[in-house]
Amino acid sequence: MTPKPISPALFWLKLFHTIVFLVVSAAILYILYSGITNQGGPLLVISVAVVLVETAVYVLNGTRCPLTHLAKRMGDHTGNDWIADIFLPESFARRIPQVCGALAVVGIV
Repeated sequence: MTPKPISPALFWLKLFHTIVFLVVSAAILYILYSGITNQGGPLLVISVAVVLVETAVYVLNGTRCPLTHLAKRMGDHTGNDWIADIFLPESFARRIPQVCGALAVVGIV
């Protein structure tokens, strides 16, 4: 089955959200690395701030990314309520909050 083509606007939204996802993921991995190696510094502070802001946005929006709502309005056909606006397989996207959250907590602790 051939996937339905997406509009240019939806493509750019998905690309933007994928970039945000990669930046937040890098911040989480840096927090984890810093926790394992017992290192601190300004990059760790920035990484923690990025993760806290992302978490606040996610939680204040009812544990849904606000971009997901926008993607659905723009015609996202995936029906994936978790992270419908990102270029990842649904089976992986569903686990992102749990996996990333656990890694961030382990790194901070």
